[in-house]
Amino acid sequence: MSAYTEHETIQVLIVGAGIGGLTLANICKRLGLRYLVLERSAAVTPVGAGISLAPNCLRVLDQLGFLPEIEREGQRLRKIRIFRNTTQWNMLDFDSTEKTFGYPVYKIERHAFHSALYRVAGEEHVLLGAQVVDVVDDAEKKLVTVTLADGREISGQIVVGADGIRSATRRALAKRGGETIINSTIRFTGRTHMSGYTAPLEHLGPEEEGVGTWMLYDDSIFTTWPCKDKRQWFIGVQVRGKKDSQEPPGKSRIEADQAIVIASGFKGRGPLSLEKRQQGHDQWSVW
Repeated sequence: MSAYTEHETIQVLIVGAGIGGLTLANICKRLGLRYLVLERSAAVTPVGAGISLAPNCLRVLDQLGFLPEIEREGQRLRKIRIFRNTTQWNMLDFDSTEKTFGYPVYKIERHAFHSALYRVAGEEHVLLGAQVVDVVDDAEKKLVTVTLADGREISGQIVVGADGIRSATRRALAKRGGETIINSTIRFTGRTHMSGYTAPLEHLGPEEEGVGTWMLYDDSIFTTWPCKDKRQWFIGVQVRGKKDSQEPPGKSRIEADQAIVIASGFKGRGPLSLEKRQQGHDQWSVW
């Protein structure tokens, strides 16, 4: 629970408690700055997929003290095999990355990384249920004031918008800049995405651990990424429907029997069967 009080002077207000916002919060903590993160959600919940941490960001995360946890919770990426249809076309080798850049590449489940950032930033510095509706810069007072949906106002010396694709911070700045129409419609791209995590793939040998796969087809792409404990995160992208439709997107979570209709388009297309990837799933992310 946040320990913020209305009379407290905040140096850095951060809108959004995602990866970017919480990373900045940890930087502020390391620098000794007074910071507060405003998150519209009522709770911090485990969401998202696998993410890649390359040498440029690992260098910063190491300075913030997160490298040991990343090494413990993540999977070092060694190679990516690239297929064109069912023929292996190329191989990307990441084994020399650490020697060249000082750090390797890690794959880690987003919720594990996000939880670590949240824990170290301190829940007392995160105000949940704080939906931002306006941002006003007061040049005379040298303060920026954020207005929340419940009417509360919070001021700080600087506001950083880290609130994603539906950014309230961006909308407020656009409005102040004279934008009369702010189009936040999410358009359908003509592609359907399906993603999920496998159960541990015990049949993988040592030579296949840390190896990802890109499978490129005429109408679709299917990729897999190695995670901890021989699990893999996967995502399929397939052309389905008319591009630029303004119809609202469907549910982001659907039952497995519905997802199989989409998943069937990838069946038998890669070196690892889709049936293996369905083990342990009762829900799939589809968007």
